[in-house]
Amino acid sequence: MRLSEDGLTLTIRDLTESDGKHYCCSESTPDKTDSCPQNSIQLQVADLQVKVFPAIEGQKVTLMCTTSCPLTESPAAFIWYRNREFLYEDWSPWYQELVSSDQAVRYSCVIKGYEDLRAPEVSVDSVTWSCFSVTYAEGRMCSYKQTSEKQSCSITFPTELQVERTEANKDHFRLTCNSNCSLTDLQPSFQLYKNTQFSLQKVNQKTLVTRTSSESFFCSVRDLKDLLSNEVCVDGNDCSSVNYVSRRICGLKGSSVNISSIYSLPGNLQPQTKLWFKEKINMKQEAEQLMEDKDDVKNLDNMKNQHILRLDNLDEKDIGEYKFRMKSQNDELIKSDYSGVTLIVT
Repeated sequence: MRLSEDGLTLTIRDLTESDGKHYCCSESTPDKTDSCPQNSIQLQVADLQVKVFPAIEGQKVTLMCTTSCPLTESPAAFIWYRNREFLYEDWSPWYQELVSSDQAVRYSCVIKGYEDLRAPEVSVDSVTWSCFSVTYAEGRMCSYKQTSEKQSCSITFPTELQVERTEANKDHFRLTCNSNCSLTDLQPSFQLYKNTQFSLQKVNQKTLVTRTSSESFFCSVRDLKDLLSNEVCVDGNDCSSVNYVSRRICGLKGSSVNISSIYSLPGNLQPQTKLWFKEKINMKQEAEQLMEDKDDVKNLDNMKNQHILRLDNLDEKDIGEYKFRMKSQNDELIKSDYSGVTLIVT
């Protein structure tokens, strides 16, 4: 702890998860302690991970170097390693090549300037049209199967999820999360969500839903919001929903990309307004930025039930998560904010 003209500075070295708390500075008198929670600073401790995602190109996956919570500052660059040897350095967190299964190849990454804090190594064991399996050398990515975070572990993910509807009785449907991945131990790892006008709620898969419900539902692999199903309506089409053609896009610097949403409203009504927003990916950016038409940004709205955000002349500033929202004719806000479209420029 250091006292200076600017105030009192607390320095914490060798951070661990136990340091993730609220901190405050106040006079140590009994009548002052109650003001601490209202004037505190929250510290979140991030760990570095190599996340694995299915690729659109088929029996391949892509890798991303990411942290468990947003960093205060943007990383200067990411460094990738293959079999513990330096591979390349880039300011994009995405691995530059698509990866197929090869158990002998292990990947890791680090943020430049923190080379002694590498992410646990990952190897891709198998990739099929329905599942992909990976092995983590250590860490928390599948720690529920481990007795220690220092142990290696393997886990299988589905490449695609669906919300299936079955008849429970004459008045109700039962909605369940399913995939084409045939492993039976995946079922407890799914989470069903209900997207209402006001909030996003977790739903037990045994819950019955009335046939006349106007709510929409989607599901994910539990604790991994990057693997999502499409949003579906209980009665098939008579509700509000927002889906995306692709949730992960990687574009070359200087090129153009289309970020596409597919939406629906009850009775095939058309929305009154349609808007794209860019979410922050680090603490220096705005919390939310409206994407209005300008030289390098275009909102394309010439297709029924589809709206496209086109970004030209891509640069680092375009990296972020993009979400589509619309307002119905009665001014109701329709959105699906659990996860949008992540754009990486490389």
